[in-house]
Amino acid sequence: MGRRTQRLLLLLLFFGVVYLLYSSANGNTARQRPGGGSGSSAANAGPELDLKGLVPANATLGFGAVIAVSRAGSPRREGLLLAANITEIDITIPQQPSWTEHDVNKLRAEKGSRISRGSALAWLGHLNALHWFLESGLETVMILEDDVDWDIHVRTTQIPAAAAAIRKLTSEQTKPTGELKYKPDLNNYWGNSSTWDILYLGHCGDIFKPSSWSFRVPRVMYEDKTLPPRKDMHPYTQKFLQSIEVPEDTRVIHRSVFPLCTFGFALTRNAASRLLNEIATREPDGGSMAYDVRVLEACRDFGFRCWSANPELFHHMDAESEIANINSAPPAAEGEGESAGADKKGRLKSLRPGSAPNIACGARSKNFFTRDRKTLEFLREMVGRQGKCLRDTMEEDMGRSPN
Repeated sequence: MGRRTQRLLLLLLFFGVVYLLYSSANGNTARQRPGGGSGSSAANAGPELDLKGLVPANATLGFGAVIAVSRAGSPRREGLLLAANITEIDITIPQQPSWTEHDVNKLRAEKGSRISRGSALAWLGHLNALHWFLESGLETVMILEDDVDWDIHVRTTQIPAAAAAIRKLTSEQTKPTGELKYKPDLNNYWGNSSTWDILYLGHCGDIFKPSSWSFRVPRVMYEDKTLPPRKDMHPYTQKFLQSIEVPEDTRVIHRSVFPLCTFGFALTRNAASRLLNEIATREPDGGSMAYDVRVLEACRDFGFRCWSANPELFHHMDAESEIANINSAPPAAEGEGESAGADKKGRLKSLRPGSAPNIACGARSKNFFTRDRKTLEFLREMVGRQGKCLRDTMEEDMGRSPN
């Protein structure tokens, strides 16, 4: 046998082994995917997460504190605190000053301001929350807006899974360099807090073109039976998840791409300090529509390491906008300036009165409202701890509810 023939045989043998290894790896991926089906979808969505052994989060969801941005006298507070009581989440509400026109004007850009008065007041409320956090000495915080809703399983099931995903993803990332030194003493429930800046657990859409869903976007997926059926999710969410091939009953945690809204987001001390003192101190020259746009820009343009849950764990209720009330703006006529299911800025809107998009059994359901202590304790046990969705049978059927 000549040398040339030997080389050819060796090359054929080499490529044969490579092919077998590649086929075996793809076969394992296909078999591991929840819900069955081909392996391509699983590979696109990301690797799976082992959820064995997880236990409910503590009353602050594994962060130093959970705080709410809420002005004094807000009619939303009672519902927020009742839902927190039922699901055993400890929420602190920092007191806001009585904002003046001087405060609003000081926030506005010197050139080309575009922010409305209502959005400026909301921005000031968020800056006040950042002040409170930095003065507290805590390392991490979860900030909620007072019109937000969440599933009754958020503390017992959803947060533990999301935290496990963040721990996995951040542990796989390159350790920070320069000023952002890796600090072993900052290891906690959500991974090492020197390896991330913002966690978008609540938003109104981190939706983007499928072409952006490449290997450059680290992600992990896991089965979540507490999600609403795909057909009952917001139409935009349905379309988006389908476009990036996420299976039914599956949630994905991924590096943020285009997150909108700050309904429920967590951040570290370093991130809060940079927002407060560098990035979101005031509206930038040229104008900005809202605080949440500036936070998005921190992730996109200022090097913040941001992660999103898709679908989200927190979303705002379908309720009258306080910003619109302050601005005295009449609601837009149907089809005028807004498309069905989204506002002018592309933020997802609720399609069912008294509900929040992409939440299967909201803790702020009207069926759970009570001021009676015995009823509250009953709801805390049955709804919050056991996860029973005790909705009125006459309420609009969502097709399925957990348990």
